[in-house]
Amino acid sequence: MSYSTISLTIIFSWIVLTLLIGVLAGIKKKFSLDGYLVSNRSMGFIFLYVLLAGEIYSAYAFLGVAGWAYSYGLPIMYAFGYGTLAYAFGYFFAEYIWRAGKKFSFVTQADYFRKRYNSKGLAVLVALIGIVFNVPYLQLQLQGLGYILHATSFGSISVNTGIVVGMLIMLAYVYTSGLRGIAWTNLMQSIMMFVIAWVILFSIPFIKFGGISEMMKHLAQVKPHHLILSGKMGVSWYISTMVLSGLGFFMYPQMWPSIYSSNSLRALKKTYVFLPLFSIFLLPIFLAGASVAAAGIHLGRADEAVLTAVTMVYPKWVLGIVGAAGFAAAASTASAIILTLAGLLSKNLYGMFKENASDKELVLVSRISVLIFGLAAMFLALFAGGRLVALLLLAYSGITQMFPGAFMGLFFKRFNKVAVTSGLIAGLITITYLKFFGPGNLLGIHFGLWGLLVNVIITFAISAVSKEDENFRPFKKALQSVEV
Repeated sequence: MSYSTISLTIIFSWIVLTLLIGVLAGIKKKFSLDGYLVSNRSMGFIFLYVLLAGEIYSAYAFLGVAGWAYSYGLPIMYAFGYGTLAYAFGYFFAEYIWRAGKKFSFVTQADYFRKRYNSKGLAVLVALIGIVFNVPYLQLQLQGLGYILHATSFGSISVNTGIVVGMLIMLAYVYTSGLRGIAWTNLMQSIMMFVIAWVILFSIPFIKFGGISEMMKHLAQVKPHHLILSGKMGVSWYISTMVLSGLGFFMYPQMWPSIYSSNSLRALKKTYVFLPLFSIFLLPIFLAGASVAAAGIHLGRADEAVLTAVTMVYPKWVLGIVGAAGFAAAASTASAIILTLAGLLSKNLYGMFKENASDKELVLVSRISVLIFGLAAMFLALFAGGRLVALLLLAYSGITQMFPGAFMGLFFKRFNKVAVTSGLIAGLITITYLKFFGPGNLLGIHFGLWGLLVNVIITFAISAVSKEDENFRPFKKALQSVEV
């Protein structure tokens, strides 16, 4: 049996197992909208932990981190820094999201904005931003799936075929089982990702070079610029990108349904205490990408660095095991994004304009939306591909613009719908100009952070000349009344 046959057998066995578990999790259930999108708020610590871990550590983490370690070296270390900032912030902020979800039966991020600012228009804008800037993130996952199947088949399966196969698998269990199916598959995916990273990838620099220090010495000789922050990715870029990503981390709309799904505040807090332990799986991935660079290997696709690293030191059939872990990373995040986008469209777009829509009707629209967004992202991945980390940072630049309204609006009583909406629009105009028409990262600072700065200034300026928002005190009082 050839290497490619063994490798493909391993990865497709994993894919089939994932499909079966995801579909069986909900195939006989009749879901309400609450059940389909937030699993009836029933998630305990274990399922909540793997749900969030799977959503956070995606194809970007498994393939993109290694790709940037191979291409640029040290700048990708911003991924370690922003995780620390994001979890510290999330530990406190997630409590407000959970309380609001429990009190008002929220199922999407836009629900929160509508209630806090009493504005249907702002909720629609937030839903549209969530959809527009999450599609590139979904595209990122699909491209990752394509790369994985292409590499693990040793070229016999094209990248485009891999994208189509991966998308169809995810659509099947997300359509059938909603968040419940994602939680069950993420239980498997998260274990696979973590174990493979530390068992197989961490050993690569030891097998190839005799240790991490020796690998770094080789890297310093072959590509010394990989060990410094310079040029377009200097200190200013590093710090600004880390801050942008850390603040924007919990602005992603797919994080909110997972938080709503927790069965208690204790389970939620416990999850955020232990999530940093999962993030250390990025270290072996970084070392794998750096090992390929240190070995002087030239790659046509930098995002295949982690798979190339495996073939440097292991029998080729091992690629199937690592490919399965890569598939797990991409599928766990992509499935949550698809479901979240479907919820935004059904509840906050369709439901806003047809307010008498029944719960059953909204579930049907959500399921149809799953298919629509999945196929749209597949089309983009097939015909408008991009580098994985670049796609991620584009998504962060837009999503982070919701930070003032979501977080600051909890503490500043003059924040109102006009101020928040104006700030959002100003921030989006800024990032669009800088990214597509202007200098990009002006003064070396990430363009997304410039957008956030303009957003905050506009929001505060309008709030300063406004009266106290009449929704502020009732909303805060309602959150404080929630039993935990």
